[in-house]
This record gives sequence, C-alpha cells and structure tokens, in this order.
Amino acid sequence: MSERINKPRGTSDYLYKDADLFSGVVDFLFKNASSYGINRIEVPMYEEKRLFERTSGEDSDIVHKEMFELVNRGDHDYVLRPEFTASINRSVIENKLYASPDMPLKFSYCGSVFRYGRPQKGRLREFHQFGCEYLDPKLDIYSIVECIEFLYKSLTSLLNKKLVLQINYLGGGESRANYTLALKKYYADKISSMCEDCQRRYETNILRILDCKVSHDKEINASSPSILDYLTLADADLFKKILSYLNALEVPYTIDPSIVRGLDYYSGIVFEIYDPDNLSLGAIGAGGEYDHLAEEIGGQPLKGIGFSIGLERVLLDLGEERKAQLIAEFERKTDIAIYDERKDGTGLTIGSYFRKKGYRVRMLSLNKSISSAVKEADRLACSYFLIVKDSTLSLKNMETREQIDYTIEDLEEIAKYLYQN
Repeated sequence: MSERINKPRGTSDYLYKDADLFSGVVDFLFKNASSYGINRIEVPMYEEKRLFERTSGEDSDIVHKEMFELVNRGDHDYVLRPEFTASINRSVIENKLYASPDMPLKFSYCGSVFRYGRPQKGRLREFHQFGCEYLDPKLDIYSIVECIEFLYKSLTSLLNKKLVLQINYLGGGESRANYTLALKKYYADKISSMCEDCQRRYETNILRILDCKVSHDKEINASSPSILDYLTLADADLFKKILSYLNALEVPYTIDPSIVRGLDYYSGIVFEIYDPDNLSLGAIGAGGEYDHLAEEIGGQPLKGIGFSIGLERVLLDLGEERKAQLIAEFERKTDIAIYDERKDGTGLTIGSYFRKKGYRVRMLSLNKSISSAVKEADRLACSYFLIVKDSTLSLKNMETREQIDYTIEDLEEIAKYLYQN
C-alpha cells in the first residue's frame, strides 16, 4: 500500500455539516453586504511579491516572515496572497475603476489567504477571510462610519452575542510625524532591552513597536505616549465626529490608543473587534483607513477604508443553536437608495432603520449632486429613491416616477407603503 498523504499542516478540510455551516456564514455576510449596496469582487489567489512589499511594508511580519513564495518560472516573483486589500486596489487601478462615476466603490470579498507561521487555535497557514473595501478619491465620513457599522452589526448579528469594538485614530501625516518624535524620545533609553523585531522597527516604522506581543515589551508599551495627545485639531475634530455618528447608530466602542494594526498602509481610524468571553481567539475582525496605498502601486490618488473577518475564528465562536440557524437562506427585499441633503447623519440613521426592516439600502455619496444621485439609483436598478431634506423625506418610485413626501417622523408610514407595494 502506498504511503498515505495528509493535508498540509495549518490547513483545514470542511466536510458535510461543517461545509454547510461555512457556506451559511459566507451567505449571511454577503447578504448583509448586499443590504449596504456593496458589490462582490474576485481577485487572483497569487500576485507579484512586490505588490505586498510596497503596500504592507518590507518590515511588516507578513513580508518579513509569513509569505508563501512560489517557485520562480519567469521574470517575476510570485506569492500566495497574504491579504486582500492590496489586490483589490491593484484591480481597481488595472481596470481603471477609479474613473467610475459611482463613487465610492464598495467591494465585498471572500477567499483563502496564506501566512506562514506556527498553527494554533484560530490561526492557520491557510485561512479564510470575508471583508469589504470602500474606495474613493474623496472618501467621506459616511463611508468611514458605514464600514465600521457594517462590521460591528454584521458580526453581532451573525454570532448573536455582544462584542467589543476597540478603536484608535492614527491621524494624518502631521499627527503621525508629531507622534513619531514622541515615541523616539520615549523608547530611546528602552529599546536596547526590547526584542530584535522592536529594535528593527525603532529604525524603520516605530509605530509598529506598539503591536509587539512579547510580554516584556508589552509592559514597556503600556506606558508609552498616546497618539490621541498628538492629533492635529482637524484630525481630533474628525475623530470626534466619527464617534458621534457611531453613537447615533448605536455602535458601542472603546478607545484603545495601542491599536496600530500590522500593516504599514493604515492611517486615520483603525479598529478591532473581540468576543469578551473568548479573548483567546484574538480579534475576530479588524481593519482601518488608508490614504496612499493606490499611489504606492502606481495608481491615481485613492483613499480607502476596509476590514476583514477571520472566518475560522467566527466558526469557533458560534454557539450550537446559532450554527443550526445559519443554514437558512435570507430573503432579499426592496432596494432603497438614500441621498442625504442634510449631511448631518440623518441619512445614516434612516438607512439603519430600513435595514432593520429587512430592506437592502444603498447610501449615496455626499459628494454627488441630486441629479447624479438619481442617475446612480437608475444605474443600480434601485426600486426607490429617498431624499432626506431639511424637514421632509421624498420617496420616489424609480419605475413609475411617482413621488410622495413625508415628514422626518413618518418612517413607519414609509415602511408600510414599501411593504404594501
């Protein structure tokens, strides 16, 4: 008998009910993405190595230690993808999607990623991520808040439990420059006692010292300066406004100045989400904002925000009753495109209300004119177009062009009308 061949270390087989559960989780998340008007994207499982060297940073753990390199049979070095964000930005640039009139671009994805490391609970060498990316040359605050809301509300609904969302704000270039100087001063007489990775990061990207998992170094990091003390007034005001919108959407959070994320491209807001009753899993989902990633790979200026969810960690965190429920399919209902002339957060709240009712909602960009917004709703084949005005809501049937005006307080009446039609 020939020698038996087993699966590679750090990989998984999904069989029968486990495969059904995996599909149920993915189906749930894609349907939630659809309710936010997010389009699906597929990108290659392998890319040129330099794509991740430029975007993740050559000193990042991914590039420095964890990439699976393919045997070179040509002029380029290829690796199995360690993450999706760089690949999605590459696709947008290569396919000239940055010229689309329908900004922001919103993409959801799901697939395998590969990182070499010691396999352990919730951390495999081949694992699966679901995630989203919002891209726009003029990324607005609605996109930032909506992305975080989607992550938090999707995971709490999927797992049917309370989760902890931790947030930090890295600010723009001026804020980070000020903070870097403060960190250099703080670590100057401490760095020699820290691990080799931290000593290297002190010279290359000092913010990543804060991400160190070595116990001795974590104790030193606990007393380090907080970036929130070094934000410019503009950055501090924007962070405060983001938090106020999250409050309005009933997305609870805690502020953790130690969160920096493990990739060099992050700026602005960063976040991680945990199950407080299962902290050994680590972060179930995480993400953040980035400003210059597209330019690093030869593209037009493009800002973005995104997140990824570790599906293996989700599966480990699901209760038995919830697992059984996830096989069921989720009904798709009427599409509503919302254009908020008030620009004060009202549109976000209304969108959240209708999603709770089971409708698929597309929040249109604040950067659009009303005529451009109507054209986008037509292109997206939305059934209804809702304009949020100072004191009224105008609901237009996109097929008949009939328009009905309601007061801001008449959301329940609109819901009844949509149900009856």
